[in-house]
Amino acid sequence: MPPPTEAEASGEPAPEIDPMGPNGACYVCHMSFVKEEFARVHLANKITCIKCHGLSDKHANDENIGATKPDITFKREKIDESCDKCHKVHDVPPKEVIARFQEKNLAKNATIVCIDCHGTHKIEEAAPQQ
Repeated sequence: MPPPTEAEASGEPAPEIDPMGPNGACYVCHMSFVKEEFARVHLANKITCIKCHGLSDKHANDENIGATKPDITFKREKIDESCDKCHKVHDVPPKEVIARFQEKNLAKNATIVCIDCHGTHKIEEAAPQQ
């Protein structure tokens, strides 16, 4: 379970955030992220797409969808390093993290990264056109 937002910790109701506001330019193409827990939790804490992926204006303005990558992307082996920039501590002992990972029947010899437990954050494949 993710740590509580500032509003949750204070006992105040979380303010309504318009997901199209700060991330609107991104959601034009990446609408699935509006409902994605990973993106919603970050947005509720005022962490927008730009914070992790850079301005990415060439990506946003590329009419040949997917041809220009965002300014910053992360390979699997760099995910934890990226998360660690803001999340310095983990609220669960590593032994419990590994046990939970194995409980999910994921490969025991796979490298465990943050998003294996804290939700995926990826571009979904489009359904094949028929």
